[in-house]
Order: sequence, then structure tokens, then C-alpha cells
Amino acid sequence: MFTTVASYIDPIEAQIARGLLLAEGLDVHMGDEHLAVANWEWRLAIGGTRLRVPTAQAARAREILRAMDAGEYAIDDDAAPATPQLRAPDRETASSRVAWLALMLFSLPLPWRRRRSDDAVRDA
Repeated sequence: MFTTVASYIDPIEAQIARGLLLAEGLDVHMGDEHLAVANWEWRLAIGGTRLRVPTAQAARAREILRAMDAGEYAIDDDAAPATPQLRAPDRETASSRVAWLALMLFSLPLPWRRRRSDDAVRDA
């Protein structure tokens, strides 16, 4: 027997909560996830995406979700390891603009050249 412990309008939020409950060792099932994604305008009408757990685990699941909402699982910026930040490559070139224009106007996909700095970032 399963009990609904939470309902989310956004299926992505439901996936995050489901992942947390799974990480805590609970058996979690999502209901109406695909319906909410396929028919986004129905989300409110169907009551959102539901998280269901076995009835015996319902109290523990609600406790974990309350802790998540309170921010107990948040990662502090100070506690995060320092990693070097890579700059996203700038892919705008004249040839990429021509390729985009040809695709939009004529439905003709064309190749384009990347900048040399993109190759260096990709190899790193």
C-alpha cells in the first residue's frame, strides 16, 4: 500500500525530491509525471506530480521533505571545493551566422568553422 507524501506542480521539483528520498533509502514512486510533462496546462487540474512511498515509510519521507524545504540539505558556498572556473567558449563566428541564416531561410544545414580558442578549451 502506498501513501502520497507530496505533490509538486513542477515535475522537475518532484524529480529532485524523489532523488533525495531515494538517496535516503526510501522506495519512491512518482505519479502523473508523464501527464504533467506532456500536458503542462493540465498540471493544476490533475494536482501536480505526486510522490508516493510505502505507508510504513510515509512519516520518514515527510520528515525528509520538511528538512529539504527548511534548507538542511543546501550546500554552502564556503563548504564547496574550489574548482577552477572555465569560461564558456564563444561560438559566434561569421560562418556560424551564415549557417544559421541558411538553416532558417532555406532549411539547409551548413557546417561552420569554430574559433581556434574553442579547440583549446575542448582539449583542456
